Amino acid sequence: MKIVRRQEMWIHTHFVTDCTYLPDHLAREIRRKVDRLLEKLRIVFGIHFDEQYEGGLRIVLGCIPLPETMEKIESGLAEIIEPIPARPRKTKVRIEPPARRVRAARR
Repeated sequence: MKIVRRQEMWIHTHFVTDCTYLPDHLAREIRRKVDRLLEKLRIVFGIHFDEQYEGGLRIVLGCIPLPETMEKIESGLAEIIEPIPARPRKTKVRIEPPARRVRAARR
């Protein structure tokens, strides 16, 4: 996954990614790592995920930091999300009727 663009909207910063789907366990991992990064930078606002927009998943920071801090946050976030795939693997689900068991003859 990678950051496609950054948008500042009112009091939030939106990092638009190329991700189409993010499983819950990966969202928790991203949140945990970003929280540590924000804590180091003394930012008290957190992040949340917004999937309602076209163009991919948005990671929303609850503030607009100063430019130098913003660059640190964006580069740190880019490192955190880089190993995560942008699109989930395709899976094929096949439903089969239950197999009948053949009973062995009793002696």
